[in-house]
Amino acid sequence: MNLEETKLTTEVRSVRELNLYLTAGWVLILNYVKHNHDSQEPRFIVAWQKNDEPNIPELLDAWELNEIDRQRYV
Repeated sequence: MNLEETKLTTEVRSVRELNLYLTAGWVLILNYVKHNHDSQEPRFIVAWQKNDEPNIPELLDAWELNEIDRQRYV
């Protein structure tokens, strides 16, 4: 992996989203932990390094994921 070949980067907030990006052809270039008061949140920076258009996976937002979990236990 050569960082100079990076065409586009984005920040990903969960392992689920990270896996979707990696499956779509992105590469992981950085990971860190964001500290908020008493919590820690993982962050991942992924890069698109191919010459064709970036393949951006369709992601559900936090509200949609919460609704799916809520309905699962009804």
